[in-house]
Amino acid sequence: MSSTQAAVIPTLPQQDSADLQAQRAFQLSLARTDYNYMRSYLESVPMSADLPSAEKFSLDYEAQVLKVFVPLAENFKQAVTLLLERELSEDMPTDALRAVEQAYDKLSKEFSLLHPGRDAKDLQDLLAALAALPKAIEGMTRLPRDLEKMITGLDAVFKDLIANGPTAFLKSTLYDMLSSDHGRNYLRPRSLEDYENQFISLPKPLMLSIEQQSWMPKEGLPCQQDWFFGHLQIAGFNTTQLRGVVLERGKQRDAAVLSELQAKCPISDAILQSVTGDSAITLAQAIREHRLYVVDYAQLEGAKTNSLHDEQRYIAAPIALFYWNPTPPPGFPPGGALQPIAIQLGQRFDAEATPIYTPNDCAGGDDAKGYKWQIAKYIVNAVCAIQHESVAHLGDCHLIIEPMVVAMHRQLATSHPLYKLLIPHFRFTININDDAIHSLVVPGGVVACNVGIEIESTLALVSRAHRAWRWDERLPERQFALRAVDQLAVFPFRDDTLLLWKAIKQYVNDYLRLYYRNDQDVALDSELQGWIYELTAPQYCGFQGLDGLQPSGDSERPWKIDSLDYLIEMISLILYTAGPLHASVNYAQYPLMSFVPGVSGSVYKAPPTRSTQIESEQDLLTWYTPLDVALYGASFEFLLSSVQYDTFGHYEHNPRDPYFKDPRVEPIVAKLQAELAAIETEIRKRNQSRPMPYPFQLPSHIPNSISI
Repeated sequence: MSSTQAAVIPTLPQQDSADLQAQRAFQLSLARTDYNYMRSYLESVPMSADLPSAEKFSLDYEAQVLKVFVPLAENFKQAVTLLLERELSEDMPTDALRAVEQAYDKLSKEFSLLHPGRDAKDLQDLLAALAALPKAIEGMTRLPRDLEKMITGLDAVFKDLIANGPTAFLKSTLYDMLSSDHGRNYLRPRSLEDYENQFISLPKPLMLSIEQQSWMPKEGLPCQQDWFFGHLQIAGFNTTQLRGVVLERGKQRDAAVLSELQAKCPISDAILQSVTGDSAITLAQAIREHRLYVVDYAQLEGAKTNSLHDEQRYIAAPIALFYWNPTPPPGFPPGGALQPIAIQLGQRFDAEATPIYTPNDCAGGDDAKGYKWQIAKYIVNAVCAIQHESVAHLGDCHLIIEPMVVAMHRQLATSHPLYKLLIPHFRFTININDDAIHSLVVPGGVVACNVGIEIESTLALVSRAHRAWRWDERLPERQFALRAVDQLAVFPFRDDTLLLWKAIKQYVNDYLRLYYRNDQDVALDSELQGWIYELTAPQYCGFQGLDGLQPSGDSERPWKIDSLDYLIEMISLILYTAGPLHASVNYAQYPLMSFVPGVSGSVYKAPPTRSTQIESEQDLLTWYTPLDVALYGASFEFLLSSVQYDTFGHYEHNPRDPYFKDPRVEPIVAKLQAELAAIETEIRKRNQSRPMPYPFQLPSHIPNSISI
């Protein structure tokens, strides 16, 4: 081996000379001045204390974000224009309106190129055109105050864009421009089409472009039908909440025990039989055949709601029951479906306040027209979206990986093989999280606008979930078994993600065995032991549930790792969390969460009771998110779902400059990439026979790291 090769090939610290070990120690001492922890922002959740320069977005990354922002901003402008035209086109003089439109179009076109100086000039032209309108419409008593607000709103929106960049318009400045005046409310929908019309120049999201099939009901959009509601639990934006119902808990610790479930939601054989149309099926039989499932949002009980623009928002802690029906009724995929059975919009049954709703009104909900059932599904989806954004996405992905990044930099030298393996899977995570805590998960931020609970309740959800997170229980096979969903007949996320998990474990196994010959090499790796210390120490990362670690006998550093097999499992989970798991919750946002009547993060009317009267579909609109908040939400979800910096398992932007300099790694990476290509083919084949495609575990759709 030449000296040049030795300089680029990773080594374990015990294999280096004393001089090289000293260099490694010095490099780590410098790293510890840049990488430190903060625990004061989120209770019990360690984060990076600041944004080290090495973690900042690259120009290439920012260019990718800009490419997504340009069509997003164009759609935003067109949606607002359409809304204005709906209300004002008959009232405003044609010539004056055309002048405004031309100035607006010029500003939008120029702004897409991001030239702030020129944009300021175009903004002045737009405001001048707007200022001329009151004189042009002199004598019209109701419009000038509307126009004054529009001028204020447009001024704020575009000045914010110029000053603060692409995500500035996601604040709620549109409210100033379009809120009610003279009894008019531009922001309340008149029909479902108002929400559909927000997707003008952006591609239609998956939930609005589902191919109509012969078995689907003819009435209503597919994304509002019962089959879709059931399918979301196994192939949606948040598949983490589904639990199997069992008779006794046993080893399935996170399953729902029937007796405990019935104590708060009195589901019965009669309800199951009525909804399924099978007079012979019982709850006990369904459980024995692994067909009964539930989502229970007890974690949302007690969450406090907030108001937005003086409109109160509401929350519930619902329970929804599902049955895997191998021969479902009309309106469901004929090959089997997860059929919704019942919904209770609270944790305690009350015949008046929180009755059980069913699709056929067989449980006393006084819902002959089925409108309460529609709203019950909407509320379950809204709560699912809240849990998704706070826990499944932010808490269990972004904030799990971040402290691992800090610990790696503090304890693993850049010449360590683990450092070399992990760096691409940690890229930009600290920066994207730093952006989140400064602009998204803050009072008045994007989350506060789009999610209908107080930001304090959101942060409390994250904190509680982090304290409950256990490392080994997050291994995919174990997670599915603990939740008793491992024997559900069809579960697209589970079925696809396990292919990726197997490939990742094999890749990590092959890579680590290049450098660790046996368990003794693991035990003697001082940098690895330091990393384990920081991962488990309460004052640092504080991770729990690493059952493969062994007591060290050292009270200051009580845990050690001495198993290569367990190290492979640990590292595999890190790559899986940063890649496939995060992709499943991030990239499903725009496709499956952007059309408000299907999925929203907030509810604008109290959950219906038995006495609530809903007379028409038009009445359902009062529960839905206003149009400005819907547009903010869809725009933000498009941004998050459209930026992909790289591709999982591919490490070179320049194929002539391999990322791994150790030539022994090249065939290992090639093997991984071949396996990922085979998985891509298999998932695409599966998608051809699914009710709708599930693309969120396609390897080509997964980046290496949590970078958006």
